[in-house]
Amino acid sequence: MQFLKKHWILAAGIGIAVVAGALSGVWYYAAKTNIPAFPINPADTIVSWNFKGAYTGNTALTAQANADIVHLKSLLGKGKYDNYDLYIGIGNDDNLLGNGTGAYRNYDRAIALYPNQGLAYANLAHLMDELGAYHTAADAYAKAVAVEPSVLEYQLERLSFLTQRFPNDNPRILAALSDASKQFGDTPSVLAIEAQWLTGQGRYADAIKAWETVKMLSPQSRQAAINAEIARLKAK
Repeated sequence: MQFLKKHWILAAGIGIAVVAGALSGVWYYAAKTNIPAFPINPADTIVSWNFKGAYTGNTALTAQANADIVHLKSLLGKGKYDNYDLYIGIGNDDNLLGNGTGAYRNYDRAIALYPNQGLAYANLAHLMDELGAYHTAADAYAKAVAVEPSVLEYQLERLSFLTQRFPNDNPRILAALSDASKQFGDTPSVLAIEAQWLTGQGRYADAIKAWETVKMLSPQSRQAAINAEIARLKAK
């Protein structure tokens, strides 16, 4: 079943919670109204909700995803699987099909059901990045980190996104770096993103300092590549 794969999975440790339960009042409210639990940022304009998904143009895979959507919908409210996971699974299938409207609707339903779990926010952020709704994506990444700050992958995805889409927004990026640092301290993966961002900003001395810390914290197998990058920056 497609929802077990989670198309936008961000961390290997995130699994499916298989628990029984009735529909909550929050889910009922979100599903029966047009008010989104996670609205689009007013700064964004989505030109088209359709995009080229991984299955677009492949008849067999498209049929597979559509069949999976029908199957997952048939499980909603039955108690065998948690509706949160089912909605994310349906949203993931919509992503594969390039159906932005369906993906947004189902991730939003998952958020309405369990607003303090991060996966639906992170997947919605990926979707909004795909649709060019960058402010909404930034909001969703920030929320994923806020509700589950101990999940490193959410922190990394947020930082990668911000340094690529908002490279000149220093306050926003520094705040994200601070969030990650408070939770994990000096972490090579975080510092590497920071070093790459600093390099893009032309702040070579600061980037070298960050890479040197990465080197100190990294295994021997990475030393040569880090040394090469430091040497490249020193030559600038």
